[in-house]
Amino acid sequence: MTRVQVSLLVEAGPEAVWDVLTDPNYIPKLYPDLLNASVDPPGRAAVGQNRKFEARAGKRLIEIKTRVSEMVPLKKFAVTGRRGSALDTFLETVELEKVKGGTLVRILFEFKVSEAYFGPGFDLFALNQAAKLNEELFAKNLKELSELQDPKGR
Repeated sequence: MTRVQVSLLVEAGPEAVWDVLTDPNYIPKLYPDLLNASVDPPGRAAVGQNRKFEARAGKRLIEIKTRVSEMVPLKKFAVTGRRGSALDTFLETVELEKVKGGTLVRILFEFKVSEAYFGPGFDLFALNQAAKLNEELFAKNLKELSELQDPKGR
């Protein structure tokens, strides 16, 4: 299993960060490799909401299925993987802490690329690296979008 940890200061209040995390319209803006995203039931994130993403891995269209597993308003947002996905294991936890100057955001992403999903001939190391990079860009995009929501960093 691969683990990515990112901590960053977002110059915006926790409300702005939370708004970006829980609004499904931001999903394609947060993850650069996504082509399509859908949520069921529609609307803002809620525990139990299923999410399905389509992305490209090389020339292949892949699917990633997740579920919102935990929400503590303005504090913690967690998503776990569902079966039948390009990732056997998927856990993304985002924790928020109000600090002077904005919000301290801690992101933990743990995943394992599914060998069975991709089959022989796929470079699993390259897929692993692409997933890691996508999560690092998620953190950067979360910061930028949140700061646009709350430009004064309240």
